[in-house]
Amino acid sequence: MDKKYWIGIDLGGTNIRVGLLNNEGVILKEKRELTEAENGPEYIIEKLKSMISTVKGNYNIEAIGIGMPGSLDPYKGIVLNAVNLHGWKNIHLSKTLEQYFNTPCFIENDCNVGALAEALDGAGKGFPIVFYIAIGTGVGGGLCINEEIISGSTGHAGEIANIIVRESKFKHGYLNYGSLESFVSGTSILRMAKDKGLNIQYANEIFSLANNGNTIASEIAEIVVDSLARGMSAIAHVVNPHIFVIGGGVTVSTPNFIERVNNKFNQYIYPVMKNKIHVELSQIQDPGIIGAMYMAKKRMQKIFF
Repeated sequence: MDKKYWIGIDLGGTNIRVGLLNNEGVILKEKRELTEAENGPEYIIEKLKSMISTVKGNYNIEAIGIGMPGSLDPYKGIVLNAVNLHGWKNIHLSKTLEQYFNTPCFIENDCNVGALAEALDGAGKGFPIVFYIAIGTGVGGGLCINEEIISGSTGHAGEIANIIVRESKFKHGYLNYGSLESFVSGTSILRMAKDKGLNIQYANEIFSLANNGNTIASEIAEIVVDSLARGMSAIAHVVNPHIFVIGGGVTVSTPNFIERVNNKFNQYIYPVMKNKIHVELSQIQDPGIIGAMYMAKKRMQKIFF
């Protein structure tokens, strides 16, 4: 067994999770803290330094990998604009941590590293083209081809939240009218429920209510499933993946969600493509940490081999 160790980090708008992993991607130690995004980048970077130091201990680390939301330049290690992290604009995160720890550091979009984790160890293992979709507070995507992240020319490949899937007069944040995230994200599900007079706390409750015969909830659930299927259809006709892997809190906690999406998806693609593209639930419990580690490992291999 190769005795190499890595740091994988899932940096989110709510929580930061830092893990120490061995060369096989097994998490040996982990630390979790609230992000406290309102305190700005300098505060969070200092928190990252402390958390990494605690988890790292006396281990010699090959590299640090970070998966995080927002607009990034993964080639230069710069956070261009992380909308869920206050004040994160043009932050040279990789360089800052490299200088502090004297260790290579790489950053990548959180859904891209999630896609890599699923492609290597999860539902996408063994499939040449894997498209990963994460449905949580927002909606994100990541593409892996032959077990490599496809970041795109500017690092924005897989940014599916802005795909237009329906006609709508509602504008969700800075996204297009009728965007995928406007109808599929947990935030949007709660908004639609509130607009219709339903009092729910969690997005997946819509599907429970729908299964129990609530007409309004059924209508919202159908919009969510149909919108996701439309978005997947657009992706499928461009990328033609072997498999869609769908993760996130909304999907994992909703019975028959994948089956419903798959049935609707097959109605929107060419007949010759029907039932030939797999649609599966995510299998990796910690795609952020594990995917970030694998991303860093692959970047190091490209540098030295």
